[in-house]
Amino acid sequence: MSNLIEQISKTDTINSAWQRVSENHGCRGSDGVTIDRFGLSLEQNLSSLSQSIRSGNYYPYPLLRFPIPKRKAKGSRFLSVPTVRDRVAQAAAFLATKDIFEAEFEDVSHAYREGRGVLTAVAEIKKWRDKGYRYVLDADIEAYFDNVPHDLLLQKLGKLLPDPPALHLFEKWIKVEVYDGMRIWKLDKGIPQGSVVSPVLANLFLDELDETLMSLDKKLVRYADDFVILSKSEAEAQENVELTDMILEDLKLDLNPLKTKIESFDKGFKFLGAIFLYNDVYLPFPEKRPEQQPLKLPPPLSLMRYLELRNK
Repeated sequence: MSNLIEQISKTDTINSAWQRVSENHGCRGSDGVTIDRFGLSLEQNLSSLSQSIRSGNYYPYPLLRFPIPKRKAKGSRFLSVPTVRDRVAQAAAFLATKDIFEAEFEDVSHAYREGRGVLTAVAEIKKWRDKGYRYVLDADIEAYFDNVPHDLLLQKLGKLLPDPPALHLFEKWIKVEVYDGMRIWKLDKGIPQGSVVSPVLANLFLDELDETLMSLDKKLVRYADDFVILSKSEAEAQENVELTDMILEDLKLDLNPLKTKIESFDKGFKFLGAIFLYNDVYLPFPEKRPEQQPLKLPPPLSLMRYLELRNK
């Protein structure tokens, strides 16, 4: 058994993973099992999960895909949520590998990392502004989470985790099946929003973007798939559009032309909810949590229904 698999499956790690999952109070998954129900036979469930990971017989259930309202815009976005069992497995893998991932990431990356977030990203932008970087390429990647190519992601993951059993475990979560109540399909690209390991995988895939721009002495501040590159002239900002487009092309991604633009501190612009002006920054007010609307979840997926949909 590989060292990483041993770390992921050991009792202490699995117990800590369960603690994280239970404290997040998430919804049920495609198997219909809630956190409370999983907890009724907790010792047996965690022991069975640990053993299946150790033996290599672990396979995830299909993700449960459902819409939730967007916070600041009309329409909905989709979450694809693992079962409680699979969330515990992913949380265990995260706990066992988080230091490996963190050591790989660059200082310019601020999302999904302990001790970093919107405020650290805002402070970094302010620092470069005060050093004379007055122009900004405000960039957005076209449907990033939906378009990450699995082959390149697994290549990057394999270099970071040269441990075939652990890599195979992550591959099962990357190439997982998805169930939305009407059909079942297998992901052939993209990182599902809703999985525990998705944030570190999202940061890992864009680490090449970070490293390339840093090697060219570009002043990059990235928060997930939203990022800015600061420059001292408008001409350089325009060059940064072309440069970024070339780097993303190698990653089989594209800039979103509707959300990618050149801004300046003189005119002011908004990024991550903060408003940046010539010599000031207005931070976003803490948002009141909207009233929790009842989730419209697809019905639980029985074995008979699973086989019926798979055979369509």
